[in-house]
Amino acid sequence: MKRLIVFSILMFSVILLAEKPFQIGLFNPVQLQNEGESIKGVKLNFIHSKNANVTGFDFGLVSEVSSDFTGLQMNTISYNRGNSTGVQMGLAFIGISISDNMTGLQLNTVNYTAKQMTGLQFGLINVVKGGGANFQIGLINYNKNSTIFFLLPFINFNL
Repeated sequence: MKRLIVFSILMFSVILLAEKPFQIGLFNPVQLQNEGESIKGVKLNFIHSKNANVTGFDFGLVSEVSSDFTGLQMNTISYNRGNSTGVQMGLAFIGISISDNMTGLQLNTVNYTAKQMTGLQFGLINVVKGGGANFQIGLINYNKNSTIFFLLPFINFNL
C-alpha cells in the first residue's frame, strides 16, 4: 500500500512538472524555457518567444505558439498554429492576430483565421478562410463561407 501511495505521488509530481508556470523570452532561442515546452501561467515576450502550448496570459511584442493556446494574448503579433481559445488582442489595438482555429475574440488591426473561426473578429481587416459560426466588424471583412457575400465592408458573418 505504501509503495502504491509513493508511486502515485511521484507520478502526479511528474505530471505537474510537465508544464512550466512562467516563460520570459528576449528572442527565440534566448528564452527561459525551451520552445518545445508548454507554459501554464504567464508568458512574457520582450521581442519574440515560442512555445508548444500556452494556457494563461501571454504578453509582449511577438508570440508564437506551435500547438494550442487558451487564455488572453496581448501582443503586437500573436501567431498560433493550432487551436486558440480565448482572446487575441494587440497592444493599443495595433498588431496582427493569426490562428489556425479560433474560438473567442480577435481584436486587432489585422485578424486572420486560416481554418475554423467561432466567435467575433473586430479590426480594420478581418479574414476567415474556413467555416464556423462567426461575426466580423471592420473596414474590410473577408469570409470565405459568408452567409451574405465573401467580401464586405463594415460587417460580415457566417452562421
